[in-house]
Amino acid sequence: MQLLSKIYPQYMCKTMKKRFLALLMFIFFTIPILKAQQSYWRSIHQVMRQPTDTGYVFYRLDKKAFANELQVKPWAKKQSVVQIPDAEGNLLHFRIFPSSILSKTLAEKHPEIQSYQGISTENQQYSISFTWTPLGLNAVMRSPNGYTFLQPSDATGENYKIYNADINREITPLLCKTQNQLSEKQASFQRIAFDTDNHLRRFRIAVAATPSYVNFWGGKVNALAAIAATINRINEVYRSQMGIEFELVSDTSVLYTQQGSTNPFEHINYDNWHLGQSDVLQQVLDRQIGNSNYDVGHLFHNANKGGNATCIGCSCKDTQKGKGFSSVFFRWGMDFDVFDIHYVAHEVGHQMGAYHTYSYVNDYSGSQMEPASGTTIMSYAGLVDQQNVQRQPDLYFHHRSVYDIMNYVRTTHCATVVGNTGNLPQIESLKDYIIPANTAYRLEAKATDADSDVLYYAWEQADNGIVTQQNFSSKLLRGAMARPLPPTQNPVRYIPRLSRIVAGQLTQSMPKVGSAWETVSSVKRTLDWAFVVSDRKVLTPNTAGNTVYQTLRITVDNEAGPFRVTSHNDDTVWSINSKPSLTWDVAKTDKGNIKTTTVSIWFSTDGGVSFPIEVKRNVPNTGKTQIYVTDAMKTEQGRFMILAEDNIFLAVNAGNIKVEEDGDTDNDGIPDSQDNCPTMNNPSQEDLDNDGIGNACDEDWDGDQINNVTDNCPKNSNPNQEDFDRDHIGDVCDEDLDGDTLVNSEDNCPKTPNTDQSDLDRDGIGDVCDDDMDGDTLPNTMDNSVDYVLISNAFTPNDDGVNDTYQIVRSQHYPSNRFRVYNRFGQLVYQTKGYKNQWKGHDMQGKKLPQGAYFYTFTLDDKELYNRQGWLYINY
Repeated sequence: MQLLSKIYPQYMCKTMKKRFLALLMFIFFTIPILKAQQSYWRSIHQVMRQPTDTGYVFYRLDKKAFANELQVKPWAKKQSVVQIPDAEGNLLHFRIFPSSILSKTLAEKHPEIQSYQGISTENQQYSISFTWTPLGLNAVMRSPNGYTFLQPSDATGENYKIYNADINREITPLLCKTQNQLSEKQASFQRIAFDTDNHLRRFRIAVAATPSYVNFWGGKVNALAAIAATINRINEVYRSQMGIEFELVSDTSVLYTQQGSTNPFEHINYDNWHLGQSDVLQQVLDRQIGNSNYDVGHLFHNANKGGNATCIGCSCKDTQKGKGFSSVFFRWGMDFDVFDIHYVAHEVGHQMGAYHTYSYVNDYSGSQMEPASGTTIMSYAGLVDQQNVQRQPDLYFHHRSVYDIMNYVRTTHCATVVGNTGNLPQIESLKDYIIPANTAYRLEAKATDADSDVLYYAWEQADNGIVTQQNFSSKLLRGAMARPLPPTQNPVRYIPRLSRIVAGQLTQSMPKVGSAWETVSSVKRTLDWAFVVSDRKVLTPNTAGNTVYQTLRITVDNEAGPFRVTSHNDDTVWSINSKPSLTWDVAKTDKGNIKTTTVSIWFSTDGGVSFPIEVKRNVPNTGKTQIYVTDAMKTEQGRFMILAEDNIFLAVNAGNIKVEEDGDTDNDGIPDSQDNCPTMNNPSQEDLDNDGIGNACDEDWDGDQINNVTDNCPKNSNPNQEDFDRDHIGDVCDEDLDGDTLVNSEDNCPKTPNTDQSDLDRDGIGDVCDDDMDGDTLPNTMDNSVDYVLISNAFTPNDDGVNDTYQIVRSQHYPSNRFRVYNRFGQLVYQTKGYKNQWKGHDMQGKKLPQGAYFYTFTLDDKELYNRQGWLYINY
C-alpha cells in the first residue's frame, strides 16, 4: 500500500483504498478456488492404458481437493460448482446439490456415503448424478447424446476412466433366467394413448450381498458404497423415463464377508434360483430388514451367474418382493455400468412388472416388439449368437416396458409419492395410413410441453410377434420390421433410415449384428407404431421425467407400389432458372385404397442427409411434373424427394444433381437452362430420341436403355441387341446381316452366308436357304439328291466374327450325319455325329489344329450313305 501511495498518490483516496482492499479479498478467495478446480483432475496419457482402451479417457483425481469442493462455502450464496471430465476429455462445470440414495436412518449411520445431482453451468441439458464414498467418485452424466459414465479404475479411488455408454466394446452378456407367468391367451396389447402420470414414486430397495461381492470391494462399508453407486445409476434411468426412484434401506447386516455357516447363501444353486432357492434371500431380508420395511429386494453376487427376478411384477408383494438377484464376475478395470444397467436395472425391471422385449423366441408375453435380440434394457442385446441386433443394450426402456411397469406399479400401494413431475407432454392426435408395398415412408408427429421442457422423441414399432435373423425380411407377416432407436430431439423417423433410402436399399433380409434392421414391407399386413415422447427433465431432488405415447396403424396395400422416381437416376446438372421435368411411377397410389391425389417435391443440398427445401406443393400425382430451379438449390450434391401429401410414403431419385449458375458453359449461344447439352457445344440441339438430352451428351442416343459405347446400333432402338453375323453391328442397322460381303438388298440369302449366290433352281432364293433347292416341289429333307449339301473348302477360325466355323450348308437337316477330319498323314483329328456347323478348327482334345490342308469325309447318316469327301483348308 505504501509503495502504491508513493507512485500514484493522486489515486489513493479513501474510496480507492476500499476498492483495492476488496480486490485483494476477491483475489485472496478466488485464486485458491480456481487453483483447486484446475488441479484436482489430471489427465493420464500413458499410465494405465491398455491396447483395448480405445474410446476411454483416463484421469487422476486429487481426492482431498475434490472433497473440499463438495463442502458448502460459508461465503457462497449458491451451490458448489465442481469440474467433471467427459469422455472427450473436456472439463465440464456442474452446480451440485445433495440428493438422497440412502434412507434417512442409513444416511445418518453412514455419512461417508454421499450422493449429489448437478446441472452443467455451460449447458442445462447436461446433468450429472454421482456418489462420493470411500471408493471415490462414481458418476453418470446425461446429455442430448446419451449417457456417460465415470468410475474408479482401481481400489485407490484416485484413478478414473470415463466413457460413453454407446462405446464399441465387448461385454459379458446377461444371462437372465427370469420366466414369465403368462399364457399366449393372456398376452394382449391395446392401441391406446398412454402416459406415466406426473408422480415421482419412491420404492424402498433392500440389497443383500454374498461374500464374493463384499470381499471384492474390500469389506462391508465399501460394498455398501458400491451398492449405493449402483442404485444411483439405475435411478437415473427409471426416474428420467417414468418417475420411479429407489431408496436403499438395507445396511451392512445383510452384507456377508465369510463363507460357512454364517453365510446363508453358501449352498445356493443360482441356476435353480426360481425353483425355491430365492426363498433364502426373502427370509434374510425379512429377518434382518423387516418385511414391512422394504418394497423390493435383491441380491448382488460376484460370479458369472447372470440374473433372475424369480417373478414378473412382484415388488410390494409380501411373499415375493425379496427374490431378485444379479451377478457378474467383478474385476478392476471392467465397466461397472454393465452390472448396474445391463443386469440390475434389467432384473429390477422384471420385479417392477416388465417382460422381455426380444422376439427371437416366443415368451407369450405380448411385449415382444423388438426384432430378434432387441436393443433396449429389457432385451437380450448381445446375448444370443446369430440373433443379436447389436452387442449391448441401449440405456433406456422400450415404450412397452414403460407400459408394463406403470400398469403394474399403479396396482401397488407401497411406494411413497415424493414429488411432482410437472405437466405431461401433449401429443397431437395421430391418424392411420394406407401405403403401397415396397415403398419407403416417413413417420412424423408433434408434441408440446407446458413446462417448456426439451422433448425427446422415439418412433417404436408396437407389433408383437416372433422375429428372427432368419425370417427378418420385407415378407414378414407379423412382428417388428424395424428396430427401436434411442430417443432424440427429432420427431421424424424414416423407414428405412434416410441414408438407406438415398442408397436405394429399401429392404433388408437376414441382417447381421450392427446393421440397420429396418425394411419396408412387400406383403399385405398392418404395422402399429408408437410415437413416444419424454420430457427428460433436468433431474433435481424430487423431480422426474414423464413419458407419453400414442399409436397409429399403417396398412400395407400389396396391390399398389412400389412408388418410385423414374427420372434423374444418373448424375445430372441443373442450371439455376431452368425447368427440369421429374417423373415417377405412380404405381396405383392415385386410386384404389390409397387415393393419394397430390404430392410435394423436396430438395436436398447435402447429398440426401436432409431435404429442407420445399420446391413445389399440391403436385398432381400423375407421374410427371416440371419444377423451377432457384438459387437456394445451388449445390454439388443434390437429390430430390417426392412425398405423398396427406400420407407418409415417399421416393428419392438415385442420381446426384449438381445445381449451378445459369450461363452458356459450352459457348454455343444457347443458355444452359435451355441447352439440352449445357456442357457440350451443340448449337443444332439435335435430340434423336427426344428425351431432352441432346445427342452431343446423350449416352443413349436411341433411348433403348443401352449405352452408346456398348450399343451395336446406337442410332436405332434395339434393346435386344440382335446381331446375326456377330460383327458387332446390330441387325436393325446392319446392311449385311450374314457377313458374306453382300448387302441385304442384293443377297439371295440375307441371313445365311453364301458369297457364290448359288441358286440351282433360279428361283431367287439362294441354295443355302432354299428349302427346295432343285425346284422339284420336294423339300430337301425328302429329296434323294445330295447336290444341295454344300461343303466349304476353307474357313478362318480366328474369332473375328467372320467365317469362324466350318460350314456344311443344310447339314442340320440330317441329324444322323457324320463328319470326320484327317491330317495329311491320314490320322483322324476330329469327328462328330450330327454336325451343325460348330467346328472351330480344334482337335478332339480341344486344341487348335495347325494352319494347313486337311482331308474330310461327310455322310448323311450313320449307314455311311451318300459319302462326300475332299480337302479343306484352315487359315488363321
